[in-house]
Amino acid sequence: MAESDPEISHGRKRWELDSQGWETLLAALAGDRDVAGQKYEELRRRLTDLFAWEKCELPDQLADEALNRLARKLAEGVSIPHLDRYAFGIARFLIQEDLRARRGRQAALRELPNQTPGRPAIAVAALEECLAGLSDVNRGLIERYYAEDRGALARDLGISVNALRNRAMRIRDELFQCVSRKCDDV
Repeated sequence: MAESDPEISHGRKRWELDSQGWETLLAALAGDRDVAGQKYEELRRRLTDLFAWEKCELPDQLADEALNRLARKLAEGVSIPHLDRYAFGIARFLIQEDLRARRGRQAALRELPNQTPGRPAIAVAALEECLAGLSDVNRGLIERYYAEDRGALARDLGISVNALRNRAMRIRDELFQCVSRKCDDV
């Protein structure tokens, strides 16, 4: 199942915000559409500020993701009495996901050969080139491995966490070899 369409997990399409989900979110924010729009913008701004305060790399995108996850829960019929609190709870999870992804990228960069002052920039360029050379499936898996909760990712792929870890390690080894070759050629 891991080699299948990444948009499908456990036989169902990955949820995306659609017009019905958007309308459900607005209705939950307020009965009046204009007031709901204002509340949405205020909540989005507060979430963006939180992500920026926490030094997340993409605060606007994370705010949108938090609101999308909130909309998904509402579309699934979950009763949420305090939308703001629930959204900030989602934000806490997203902050942790962002932190894990940053730590993963930093750890990967620390493992790269680094012997000369210009080497980090060369290594980053080599890493980006090697990532681009991976198959779409492998690139998507390694990016998700460092950006998402690994247990949830394993469930999405229909494999165990250990199998996921093994796949990620094989891809990492491939990337390490590729980056090392490119850095040695410089």
